Amino acid sequence: MGLSFLVTGGYFDDSGEGVIWHVDLERERAEPFIRWFPPAHLRVPRKGFAGGCRANDGTVYVAAHCAIVRIDAVSATVTGALHQPSFNDLHHVAVSEDRLYIANTGLGSVDIHELTGRFIGSQTVLPAWANRQRMNGEDPPQWDAVLAPGWDGAEPTPWQSGPEEDGYHDLGQRRGDSPFARLKVPDHLHLDHVCITPLQTLVTCLYDGTVRDLRTFETLLRLEGSHPHDGFIAAGSFWTTSIDGLVRATPLNDGRVTDKAEVRRSVFDTGHAGWCRGLWTDGKRLVVGLTEVRRGRMPRHRWADREPEGTETSLLLLDLSDGRLLARVDLSDHERHSKLYSLLLLEEASRPRSHR
Repeated sequence: MGLSFLVTGGYFDDSGEGVIWHVDLERERAEPFIRWFPPAHLRVPRKGFAGGCRANDGTVYVAAHCAIVRIDAVSATVTGALHQPSFNDLHHVAVSEDRLYIANTGLGSVDIHELTGRFIGSQTVLPAWANRQRMNGEDPPQWDAVLAPGWDGAEPTPWQSGPEEDGYHDLGQRRGDSPFARLKVPDHLHLDHVCITPLQTLVTCLYDGTVRDLRTFETLLRLEGSHPHDGFIAAGSFWTTSIDGLVRATPLNDGRVTDKAEVRRSVFDTGHAGWCRGLWTDGKRLVVGLTEVRRGRMPRHRWADREPEGTETSLLLLDLSDGRLLARVDLSDHERHSKLYSLLLLEEASRPRSHR
């Protein structure tokens, strides 16, 4: 069977446009499936679409910076946008048993909503009082002051200053009157990707290289020196991709993720490289996404042990057994600087018509 995907993404320009491409790896072709231009109150420059999913009925849900966008995959039309003032830097949305699990990265939480949009609850890695101050325009001087108050009963130390200026985040006085949802704020763990199983709510944490279960708040994996992004269950294992191109597999034990992660493939060995996120596998074939890295727009932490020149935005299909490159589709846009996130597999019978 040929492999066909909907691939979510956007551009590093000021448009805030979200795009989904229809990528046919058998024919090594791609075309835009849908483009979404957010209204002014949801537009954030250089963002676009992040991660998404397909529900059992075929509906596509995809994260924008401060909204979840719902898409009818048959007609390729947007049928709704879910927004709350607390949504900030959303990175992914997963669907399980008629619930949306939203990676609210800026707030350090996974927010749970019914498909109707009704809020159910939240699993967060930061206390409510700290997020309240952050939403009011303040930033903690260090995260330990938030997470480890001690047993002396002392009044919390006032937040004197936040992180140093880094050229990326909207810090302190720079926030002005902008609503929290549209800001780029410093965050603690950078929750990236949610994977729901019958027993666990798995979330990848880019900053400290961990995978956590938010039902128990247990750290399941520590991927030292790596920054994991996507998480995917297939062939009896939990698979992760990290931004440096390493793909790992962690065996499931009685349906639970274990603490033993094995590197199964180094994507950059194909001769193609980029910020690696976007993942699909059936245990025999591996599909990953790359996003071009540019010297004038380097990541804020170590990306890979190589220079950015020659990187690309593309989809790669590999044979997992020997790492052979079986197909490649280039999605690079040298003018707008394209980026991609999630790879949503399409069954042969459900391939949609693409719409420009």
